[in-house]
Amino acid sequence: MRKYIICLLFLFSLSASAQSVFMKIGGGLASQWGASAPVGAAKISFGYEYEFSQTLAIAPSIGFAARGWKVEDMDTPDMLFDEQGNPLDHNGNIVDITHQAQRYTQDSEGNNISPMYSRMHRTFTTNYLQFDLPLNYYIRTGEHRYITMTAGVWGAVGVAGKRKVEGDGFASGNNKIQYSEKFFSLDGSNRFDCGLKAGFGYQFPSSLTINLEGEFGLLKTNRLSDASNFTTPFPKIIDSDAYFQAKDPFAARSGRNFSVMLTLSYKLNKIKWRGED
Repeated sequence: MRKYIICLLFLFSLSASAQSVFMKIGGGLASQWGASAPVGAAKISFGYEYEFSQTLAIAPSIGFAARGWKVEDMDTPDMLFDEQGNPLDHNGNIVDITHQAQRYTQDSEGNNISPMYSRMHRTFTTNYLQFDLPLNYYIRTGEHRYITMTAGVWGAVGVAGKRKVEGDGFASGNNKIQYSEKFFSLDGSNRFDCGLKAGFGYQFPSSLTINLEGEFGLLKTNRLSDASNFTTPFPKIIDSDAYFQAKDPFAARSGRNFSVMLTLSYKLNKIKWRGED
């Protein structure tokens, strides 16, 4: 990611003498419609604001945006494996997955009492190279002071991401505790996204603007998994619907990104800033 930031700094340094080159940085919360909980969101970008009039300007920018979401926790059967990850039956014999046994709690005499389950928790994080194309409308409230309103569109391509899983009873060894996978390598993930954005803020005489903005994705981050796509048969002890839902990396749902962030934008040069003042 460092090399992308360095490239952005270099490109915008070439136009450092422009009237309205700006840098924006911010953070907040991101999630998806229907997700169980939000995660942290952040962005950093560089752009150029071109004024059509004293009140209206267009401000394209490019930078990085970090989003994510959490899905609802679910109980997964705690399956038996040996140290090499081979599925086992209740007698400790290596079997194929269709005859794999579920771990049971036992009494003092070693008798099975009840099946054991593991609470699985999944968190997704996605990082994008993002291009914003908003319109800014300025309402003058005093000398060098403005209320700002923003609306526009954005497009993004995923450059990194991770699915972090904790407590997966279907996993073997240390993976039962925790493991992670590259998000954009998961079957069904969508690397591209685009959407709408809107916000409002306040610009101070120093050319620093504080802004509250929301971004709403229009493309699904993943396709719904179809149980027919799974070629591995499920253990007989487990209900098939629960099995497929647990093995689905997206928890059998398809969502769209949204985020709310508080951002700070600073004009890097102040030549002829807002001429009517």
